[in-house]
Amino acid sequence: NTTMAAMQAATEQVSSGKQLNKASDNPADVRSAIQLRDTLSELDQFSRNIDSATSKTTAMDNSLGSAGDLLQRANELAISGANGALGPSDRQAMAQEVSQLIEAMAQDSAAKVNGEYIFSGFKVNQPPYVVTAPGTVGAYQGDHGVTVARVGPASTMQVNIAGDTAFQPALDALKQLSADLQSGNPVQPTTITQIQGALDNVLAVRAQVGARANRLDQAQTSQASLITSNQGLLSQLEDVDMASAITELTKRQTTYQATLAVTAKVIQTSLLDYLR
Repeated sequence: NTTMAAMQAATEQVSSGKQLNKASDNPADVRSAIQLRDTLSELDQFSRNIDSATSKTTAMDNSLGSAGDLLQRANELAISGANGALGPSDRQAMAQEVSQLIEAMAQDSAAKVNGEYIFSGFKVNQPPYVVTAPGTVGAYQGDHGVTVARVGPASTMQVNIAGDTAFQPALDALKQLSADLQSGNPVQPTTITQIQGALDNVLAVRAQVGARANRLDQAQTSQASLITSNQGLLSQLEDVDMASAITELTKRQTTYQATLAVTAKVIQTSLLDYLR
């Protein structure tokens, strides 16, 4: 009957903590709750996309920062190597250090996130550069595939940067510096200019990565705000005011018990009348 159904509904609300336990409770609110859950699922996916992209931009920034340090050292060596008073043994020692810089640069380009190379375009299982001999690096092995992250309902952004864009000028400059030093002659002014240009390129690429990281930070803040807002709306639709729900349940139980008592008295009276 209606009294028992009302008590059962009140009991469900107290035990589940939810106002909406089945579609018939309030069809309009149930539809709204479903829509909010779909929205929250989409927002959660955007948030995961942002987290993934942020991991990559952080790794790229670290690699580019290290590459910049290597070029700074190369610039110091180049300026020293331009001194005509240096002897062959000094230049040879510098050349050996430059070989180490070349290999370290290749290592910086081989940064990974979740087991995938981040400077190889779509060739995520292939390092962008490989050391083929001491102080020697092979050609770029990646491609120019563009990785795009969807960070909002109508917002996407490129995440990756091709390794040859970021590292090739640096590797070329280091190779030239090595050749100059091994020649036994002073480092050429054009080589110093080339190293400085490579450093400018690394700094420019790093600034680009930094701008993307800032955008990702802003997008994550926006998503977090939207998630909180939609969770609040869903809570208003679904969650029970427990104090009110317990009061309602108590009232429904009292009514139900009273109904049972009245029913029992009527049945008893009817039975006595029958026995007479």
